[in-house]
Amino acid sequence: MVTGDNIAELSLKVDQGLNRDTLKDCHTVLSLSKTGFSIMVAGENKSRILLSAQRFWKEEKSESKLIDLFEKTLDQLPVNPDLSASIKCLVNFQKFSLVPEHFYQKGKGQQILSYTAKLQKGDRIYTDHWTHSEALMLHAIPERISEWLSKRFMQAQIQHQATSIENLYQTSKSEDFTGILYVSPSEADFYLAQKGKVQWYNKFQYQTEEDLLYFILYSLEQNRFLPTELHLKVAGLSLKGDKLHSLLERYIGEVKDMSVPSNYQLSPMISEKDLRENINLLGLL
Repeated sequence: MVTGDNIAELSLKVDQGLNRDTLKDCHTVLSLSKTGFSIMVAGENKSRILLSAQRFWKEEKSESKLIDLFEKTLDQLPVNPDLSASIKCLVNFQKFSLVPEHFYQKGKGQQILSYTAKLQKGDRIYTDHWTHSEALMLHAIPERISEWLSKRFMQAQIQHQATSIENLYQTSKSEDFTGILYVSPSEADFYLAQKGKVQWYNKFQYQTEEDLLYFILYSLEQNRFLPTELHLKVAGLSLKGDKLHSLLERYIGEVKDMSVPSNYQLSPMISEKDLRENINLLGLL
């Protein structure tokens, strides 16, 4: 399993038929965070995956250096995402708050978010509506990053990574007590749902697999959920049989790899493992 070590190279898998001309009918989803960049391109009907790429680095706190990393990574791609028929962008920063729909009042996002996050002057506030769960994800993006996004991808729809995970859950929701753990280098997203609605979400940093196990068990305890009743789906940079799975299986009722939805077709150049590592991006296609 990949942890917090710096990974400088771009991992790129691309269909031979994807080029400047064919991209105009395609749909692109990007993911940006302090620790990395990932991208997925789907064909005209959004069911065939033509490009999957990712690059990770140690956490970068300087916004100017972070933008520089994003730009250099974009320059390495064989196509320009701006030419896509549509483009969506997942942002994955630490300032967020998940609130019940009935609790939110229009224009109060910054005030509500300030209860749980230390906002800086100029932070831009975004609101993602989770219709099926009757909840809202409030999140902030640093001013410089927000301005860069607006100029670099003028038509992009911006949402938080958690919104994509919520969408993935809704495509295969069940009455069971379900968890989704999405693992990236040095950080992970943990999502809990029951009876078709989100119950809890958080994002956290880690150094070892034991850190991940501890946080999951602590989160369940705080929410008064029993680990033995949890059906956990694991995605991202973790595979069945690795150390993390072995640890989780000692305490969690059921642990499975999160499967790629059957309605997606893969280019011969892209494996299911490649797609599974970027499965969070499927939630916005």
